[in-house]
Amino acid sequence: MHPTFPPDSPLHAFTEADLQAIFAACTPRTAAANEVIFSEGDAGDAMYFVMQGEAEARIHGGVAVRTYGVGQYFGELSFINPGHRRSATLVSTRESRFLMLRQTTIPSLIASNPVAICTLLQRTCAFLVDTERSLIANLRKQNAELHETIKRLDLTRSRLSEEEARARTDALSGLSNRRAFDAELPNFMDRARAISAGLALIAIDLDHFKPVNDTLGHAAGDFVLREVGKILRDGVRKSDFPCRVGGDEFLVLLSDTTEGGAQARAEALRAAIGAFPHPGNDQGIRITTTMGGTLYRAGETVADFMHRADEALYAAKRAGRNRVGWV
Repeated sequence: MHPTFPPDSPLHAFTEADLQAIFAACTPRTAAANEVIFSEGDAGDAMYFVMQGEAEARIHGGVAVRTYGVGQYFGELSFINPGHRRSATLVSTRESRFLMLRQTTIPSLIASNPVAICTLLQRTCAFLVDTERSLIANLRKQNAELHETIKRLDLTRSRLSEEEARARTDALSGLSNRRAFDAELPNFMDRARAISAGLALIAIDLDHFKPVNDTLGHAAGDFVLREVGKILRDGVRKSDFPCRVGGDEFLVLLSDTTEGGAQARAEALRAAIGAFPHPGNDQGIRITTTMGGTLYRAGETVADFMHRADEALYAAKRAGRNRVGWV
C-alpha cells in the first residue's frame, strides 16, 4: 500500500494498477534529516518518488531552488537519459522515505506493464516540457529585467558624465574651470615630456575689470567675461586648453608649440580681447588684458611651471599692463 497523495501530486495521472506496477519495481530508500540523497554533478541512473517526508533541491553551494513533498518525484532525467549528471544536490529536509526506480527496471516494466511505463515516460516528458517552458519564461523575464537594468545604468552613467562635465565647466564663460585645469595640467605635462613637444602656459588677467562691474553693472561684466571666453575658445586649437579659473583670471595651455609660436598666439589673443565691442565702448571703458607666459621645462613640477607663468604675469603688470610678459 502507498500513502494517499495530495491533489496536486503528479501521480494522480496514473491509475492504481500503474502505480502498483511502478512501485513494485522500485527499491526503498530512507534518509535522515539533512542527509544528502545525491550531489550535483553525480552520475545518475534512477528517479525518486517521495512517499514520506520532504526533499529540497539545492544548487551553487546550497541555494534552495525547489522542494519536493509526498506524491512528487525528482531525478527523472537520470531515469530516461543514461549517463546524465545530476543538475542539483538533493537533501532530505527531515526524516523521509523514498522509492527509487532505476533505469535497469525499464525492460521488465515494459514486459510486465507496458501501459505503466508508457504513462510514466509521458508524464516525465510532460513535466520536463513544463519545466523548460517555465525556465524559458523566467529567462525571458530575467532578460527583460537585465535590459531594463542596463538602460537604467546607461542613464545613470550618462547623468554622471553630464554632472562631471558640469562640475568641470565654468557656467558663465563655457570654458573649463580650475578643477578641470588642475586635473588636465599633469596630463599635458606628461605628454609633452613623452614626445618631447613644446607646452606653453599663459596666465591671463583682465586689466582694471572692477570698474566695468561698478560702472556698467554685473550684467555688463558677465557679458565681457562670456565674450573673453569665446575669444579664447575660438582663438586656440582644439588641442589647446583654455580655462577660466576665477573672477577675471584665465589660463591657457598651448600644446605642441614653440616659444615664438606661443608668444604670437598670446599677442593675437591680447589684441582680440582689446578690440571686441562691449557695453562700455560708448563710455570710453577699454577692456585690455595682461598675460604672462612660459614654456614647460622637462623635469619641473606643476608648481614650478605655474609659478614661472605667474612671475611673467606680475612682471608684465609692473611694466604697465596690456602686454604679454614672457620668461
